[in-house]
Amino acid sequence: MSASDWFDSIDRLRQRGGNALDLAGLGPLLTPSRVVLSAPGLRLRCYGAGTRRRPPLLIVPAPIKRWTIWDLAPERSVVRQALARGFGVYLIEWTDPPQGSAGPGLADYAGALIDACVKHIQRANACVQVSLLGHSLGGILAALHSAWRPEHVAALALFEAPVNFDGMAPVLRRLLGNAVLAALPPERNRPLAGSLLSAIFANAAPNAFYAAPAVDFAASAAFPGLLATHLRVQRWTLDELPMARALFEDAVDLLFAQNSFMRGDLVLNGKRLDPGQVRAPLLSLYRPVSALAPPATVLGFHEAAGSARKVLLPYLGDAGVAIQHVAPLVGTGAHLLVWPRVFDWLDQLAGVAALPRRGTRPHALAGLSVPL
Repeated sequence: MSASDWFDSIDRLRQRGGNALDLAGLGPLLTPSRVVLSAPGLRLRCYGAGTRRRPPLLIVPAPIKRWTIWDLAPERSVVRQALARGFGVYLIEWTDPPQGSAGPGLADYAGALIDACVKHIQRANACVQVSLLGHSLGGILAALHSAWRPEHVAALALFEAPVNFDGMAPVLRRLLGNAVLAALPPERNRPLAGSLLSAIFANAAPNAFYAAPAVDFAASAAFPGLLATHLRVQRWTLDELPMARALFEDAVDLLFAQNSFMRGDLVLNGKRLDPGQVRAPLLSLYRPVSALAPPATVLGFHEAAGSARKVLLPYLGDAGVAIQHVAPLVGTGAHLLVWPRVFDWLDQLAGVAALPRRGTRPHALAGLSVPL
């Protein structure tokens, strides 16, 4: 058995483990949606049209794990928070890449695939612009698309999206020198197993993937609500999503190694891109201490973006999230304080009066408030 065949078998084992946890009641508790567009590599989900007073939201998940981290459970769902605030919500569900080719690559994901979703939303809502929300690699794709199609983006909100790779030198050295890279299949038309990708990134940032979840379990074990979210996130980590070989190679070479977007050398579908071409109002969330998205990776892009209106949100993280990198999407503090600020900001951009705030108990984030 080749190394790539072995990782494919690990994917199947992990998926069976995830199915078992679903039977134990630890699977995602999803908001009803309908698929409104299908194309090779994606499905576009619609949760509701919202009000015509606000541009619709398009959520761009990272094409590494499944999209359900954005809608994990009713009290831990960005989707439900957005719907409650009256936004129309669409979400890209990245699917297994087509077999028999190396692609799609970075230009397809950040370009034509997101573009197809935006055009469907424009037609369905009779609108010109949408607001893009992205986390991690999904945030990078949203940023690239915003530079490529600035006229279609009403607002760009990024959550721990490491766009500026000059700030990731230690992680990049471990990533590019990773012995697991030897397990890449020799056939370039074969997608990379999700467990292979997990091993590569876990070995590049071992504390984030190995030590931190154990610490989080200890911190949340005595609190049923936190423990439930911790276990649901751990179950989500078993949802492996294979990645197209071309996307992996483009990300490693053009983004990780060359930092070509920040340097203005990235060419996407014939157009040379740089951060100054991002014109939409920009919100960037970062954690002051992060192995996967160190502050410089977020702040460097935030400063370089051409947006006239910018908001920077620091976030300390949460207990009960298993992996701190996804804490902005599922953490108690994030849902109490961060997301109401995000939706207030979007309301203000659209000229809609923000909903009155309900009282909330003090939280570690309270001292990091940033006026919008």
